[in-house]
Amino acid sequence: MKKLLPVIVVGILLIGLPMTTAIPLPVKQLSKTIEKTIFNDITPFKKDSPPSWANGNFSGVWGLDIWGEYHIPLGWMFGYYKLGVNIGYFAAGFNFFGEPDLSWFIQGYIFGIFMFGSMDANEYTSQTFFVGIGNCNETNYHWRVIGEEGPTFFMHGKYTIFD
Repeated sequence: MKKLLPVIVVGILLIGLPMTTAIPLPVKQLSKTIEKTIFNDITPFKKDSPPSWANGNFSGVWGLDIWGEYHIPLGWMFGYYKLGVNIGYFAAGFNFFGEPDLSWFIQGYIFGIFMFGSMDANEYTSQTFFVGIGNCNETNYHWRVIGEEGPTFFMHGKYTIFD
């Protein structure tokens, strides 16, 4: 009897996990969600016109994270967040250094030291999901972000709480 329960659990995992990866995600619908959140509620990305849900903004740099260190900064980022007691929501745009306009968008949820969300370039490209781990204090933040594919990135900068 003691061996039957682990066999059933492993059997469910072996059958259930491949089935979940075979179900296509509604990419177009998810992209529209990002487009609606970012473009309609945050545009233009300026400190003087925050979205109604935000209780702060942040800005900083992003780049490649090698062995847990942020060695290769690639660009800038700016966004807004709503953060309560260790739980919150954020939405941001970013691009390479020297590029004035936003090219990519990221949004997600923060649960303590963990971050979950999605990233998208625009409504015509597919969306990817990410997880992150990081921390922040009264003025600074640092997050490591790992997507479904590709390298590990860092986001580092300062944030401001609205009065």
